[in-house]
Amino acid sequence: MASLQAKLPAVKLLTDPDYKVCDAWGLHAAGAESPSPGTFVVDRDGNITWRHLGDDKSDWPTYAEVAAALH
Repeated sequence: MASLQAKLPAVKLLTDPDYKVCDAWGLHAAGAESPSPGTFVVDRDGNITWRHLGDDKSDWPTYAEVAAALH
């Protein structure tokens, strides 16, 4: 994560090794080996302004979708 953060200094990247946030946001089903993918854009006031909830481990938004959500 540190190397990716260095490449994207304008974006704050976070990790959740204990699944606390994943659990709170509904991304980690009980008994699941790993959480479902989710991408969130959160504004400076802490409001979620956009989200993409994936159906499986390969379901991620495109860069264009995320970029559009940032504008």
